[in-house]
Amino acid sequence: YALWLVPSGPEAEALLSYPRTYHPRVSHLRTYRSRSYPRFDPHITLATFLSPHRPNIFHLVPMGAKTTPVHFESMEVGNEFLSSLSIIPKKSSELMQLRDRIMDHLKANNMRAMSSSFPHMSLFYLDESFKGERLLLSKQLRETGRVHEQKGGETNFTLNCTVDGAGPEFDAMKGFEGTEIWLVDCTEGVEDWTVLDRRDL
Repeated sequence: YALWLVPSGPEAEALLSYPRTYHPRVSHLRTYRSRSYPRFDPHITLATFLSPHRPNIFHLVPMGAKTTPVHFESMEVGNEFLSSLSIIPKKSSELMQLRDRIMDHLKANNMRAMSSSFPHMSLFYLDESFKGERLLLSKQLRETGRVHEQKGGETNFTLNCTVDGAGPEFDAMKGFEGTEIWLVDCTEGVEDWTVLDRRDL
């Protein structure tokens, strides 16, 4: 099982435009690995844990958990399917405190919880059909204006979701407001992940 921090409805729809509509341009390649580029809801995984029975989300999330702002910082290319291409948010005090409170709450309820590679928000999952496909994808996101990264002084990182059909207010997303926590069963393949419960913050 996993607990996800999820954006508000309009922000989630804007972020969904990436995996919903965009695939890299590769002139000599016509096919992708079968499980690559699945659709999934944008999220930050707060914790994963094992449970012999289906848990109740109200037993997993501590009382008083609040809406949590997320600020994007950079984009990262990974070496594994589940870390293929991710947005790395800033480790703000609000985000880290929410994760820590949930981890403490799970452990207090005898749940074996993990929180690896925190925080990150996956944009794409893919098995490379050729060496460097993930790197090429990150390069094309920048070249097509979907990602803007200005360095020097304070880093300014934004996503332009209007390229893929989102409203004009999403032309320079610096982050999102985490307004819900979802309980998700992630035992199957990505497109078969099942949202079991939701809790408003």
